[in-house]
Amino acid sequence: MKRSLLGICMAVGSLVPAVFADTTSLQSILTNVNGTTSTDFTGYDTSGFNTTTGIGTLKFTFNPGAPGSYDFDVFLDHQIGIPFFNEFGIVNGAPAAGQSYEIGDSFNSNIYNDVLGGGALPNTNTLAGTASNFNTGCVDPDCNGDLAMAMGFSFVLGTDEQELITLVVSHTPQAGFSLEGVHPVDPANDSQSFVFFTGSAVSQPVGTPPPTVPEPGSLMLLGTATVVAFGALRRRMASKQIK
Repeated sequence: MKRSLLGICMAVGSLVPAVFADTTSLQSILTNVNGTTSTDFTGYDTSGFNTTTGIGTLKFTFNPGAPGSYDFDVFLDHQIGIPFFNEFGIVNGAPAAGQSYEIGDSFNSNIYNDVLGGGALPNTNTLAGTASNFNTGCVDPDCNGDLAMAMGFSFVLGTDEQELITLVVSHTPQAGFSLEGVHPVDPANDSQSFVFFTGSAVSQPVGTPPPTVPEPGSLMLLGTATVVAFGALRRRMASKQIK
């Protein structure tokens, strides 16, 4: 979609009036699980993730059926605002052992091919500049561009073990290591927009059920039952005091 719109956006960029920024959207995803690639959400638990906006939590359980060393890499191309080619990236903190990352321009960097090739990512940010590219006329070496982020995990599994990979994308800062995408203030955006990308990989016995969280309705019923029981107890105590 972006590639088909790029020419139009370049031609009319200087004529675009100040407007509200569009909602963040996920333009594309590429996953490489130990050499097997997909460009959709095959294998993911997307119940906590909005596949249109690209915001939320993705979970991937990898069970190869044999012990060994394995790799998982994922590429996410978010459109943070319009124009999509005026974005830059920031690396917050340091990756954990076995974790790697890359930030780059989805058109003009190696980030997509690095994920396609698999293995550890180079831990580089080639889109760290903050020189505005609002009209696609930026010639500074630190020009903004079309941001994409990638994260990888290398891990060793023993007999009857699986790996749970959890990826979180949000509009608010996350604790620990994260990749941050920024769309700055420009003639079409009165304020900055952000996305933060974090992830983890945990080895666990095969068949380990995912953690569960009580549904809001269950919590409400539990709270109501507690209040009723407490009220009854208070009435019983008061009755005894009167006697």
